[in-house]
Amino acid sequence: MDEPVRVVEVVAYDPTWPEQFETERQLLADALPQAVSIEHIGSTSVPGLAAKPIIDIIAVVPDVKEVAADVSALERHGYVFRP
Repeated sequence: MDEPVRVVEVVAYDPTWPEQFETERQLLADALPQAVSIEHIGSTSVPGLAAKPIIDIIAVVPDVKEVAADVSALERHGYVFRP
């Protein structure tokens, strides 16, 4: 069976990407008070660079098992837990 063709959309840099990240960063900071750092990563974090229009974020926490044990705060903000 042939695999479906996956289309990757790359768009021109959007100057609102940093603002979009900051909005999500604030939500994540509320949902993950134990986060040591919440960073904007990936191509949308590079000013002027064309990218897939998806804001990539990494949250650094002391113990990921602790976060995975209670994902309800993240789910309230619309995130989906996928172990």
